[in-house]
Amino acid sequence: MTKKTVPPAQDPSAERHRAVARILADEPGMVEAFLAAVAREIPAYANLDPRQLDEVRSIIVWTFRRVLELWASDGELEAEDLRMFRGVGAVRARDARPLAAVLRAYRVAAPAFFERIGERFDDAVTVRDLSALARVWLTVLDQSSEAIFDGYESTGRRLGEDRERSLRALLTDLLLGRQSHAGTLRARLRELDAELPAAFDLSVVSPAGEDVAGAAALVAEALDARAAGEPAGPGITALHTVLDGVGVALVKAVDPAELHRLADGHGLTGALLTGVTAATAPRSYRLAVHGLRHAPPLVWTERRVLDRGDLEVVALVTGQPDADPARVVEAVLGPLAADATTRRTLDTVIYADGAAGAAARLHLHPQTVRYRLRRLAAVTGRDPRTPWNRFVFQTALLAGPC
Repeated sequence: MTKKTVPPAQDPSAERHRAVARILADEPGMVEAFLAAVAREIPAYANLDPRQLDEVRSIIVWTFRRVLELWASDGELEAEDLRMFRGVGAVRARDARPLAAVLRAYRVAAPAFFERIGERFDDAVTVRDLSALARVWLTVLDQSSEAIFDGYESTGRRLGEDRERSLRALLTDLLLGRQSHAGTLRARLRELDAELPAAFDLSVVSPAGEDVAGAAALVAEALDARAAGEPAGPGITALHTVLDGVGVALVKAVDPAELHRLADGHGLTGALLTGVTAATAPRSYRLAVHGLRHAPPLVWTERRVLDRGDLEVVALVTGQPDADPARVVEAVLGPLAADATTRRTLDTVIYADGAAGAAARLHLHPQTVRYRLRRLAAVTGRDPRTPWNRFVFQTALLAGPC
């Protein structure tokens, strides 16, 4: 009887290593297939510059080789592998590439990988092998995604905090007059990928308690124009900092009524200067701080937020170095500063102590005087019948030309 010879059992590990060697010989084509699939499916990857493309290619090569290695040896990702993926996330955060696109790239590469394996190596890879390879790929995808997310988020937070600190330092330098050269300011903004509005509103607040930083943040965030739907971009819409014991908020566009509501609701006193530029910011800031500290109690019985007219008057009557009589007239009376009739009517009302007495002196009907006062109040935002506003108007009339 002839003895039947039984072939030796095949070593699955050896078979996989031979398959891996054949697949690796196709590495250039496999990598290009990955790149084409990612560029086709994800717009963010379609316009990479040569440096970025080389970087993505090197990551694909590393991932491709590592997946095959783990499949052949029944291994798993190690701490060093995860550190590498965290590094990928950190670099993508610095490049400002969307995290969703980064994570999707790995998912998009999977079909391209398995399609090419099935097309070219069906004679070397069994169904069981493909199942094992899929498990390895999914495990790597799961663990690498978590590591990339962690690296991206932690780096993004750090970059955001650094940028925020840099922007606050810029605001401080603007307010203190240390950023006066336009060219230097433009260069600094470019470094921060930021744009300063041509004109902005400056709010200075003093809280009743000790949380000055919180008060500044509250004002900046509540008044940020972006909250009303303005799209995000490099343009600065709100910044805040603490300086000289007060909270300061630079906001692109302030709703004065909203600021007054904030002040009333949170026990703040404040000042608002609109139309401030990088060149005028230092003087505006000095006026605001001086006004908060030197405004008489009479002011705070009528309002919680001082405007430019209030601040110019306080500066003038207290001898503040930035005081300017011409600016008082302009800030208080606005376009009515050159209206001789309005000025004469206002002067007469103040000294006659009311519309009726002024009408008699001016030989006008009292309703005519009252109409002029209503127009004055509408244009300036001041009711001349209240004590502080009457004082502000009187100071502006005295400061202006006779």
